[in-house]
Amino acid sequence: MAKVLRREWTRRDGWRDTKAGMWAWLVQRAAAVLLLVAIPLHIANPFRRDVRAALLALVLLHALLGVRALVLDFGAPLRWHRPLLAAAVALSIVCFAAVWRWQWY
Repeated sequence: MAKVLRREWTRRDGWRDTKAGMWAWLVQRAAAVLLLVAIPLHIANPFRRDVRAALLALVLLHALLGVRALVLDFGAPLRWHRPLLAAAVALSIVCFAAVWRWQWY
């Protein structure tokens, strides 16, 4: 019988050796699922600031992690995984802060 790698995901030890690429994938998928909740909430009540903030933050994070994946797909070196993840998250935070402070709406 073939060996199957099992991860105990409910304990901290199960996540200890998780690589940056896996974290980026998990965060991007979580952002996508949360967007499925935030978009209908925004359509139902477009004037709630908390829903607008969540929508903006999730869109920025999901999009910039997608750009990170594209950069890696086009042949960026493996050593760029972690810096690109950090750059995507940092740029999401900076863009969110800039747009939210500007408050064009």
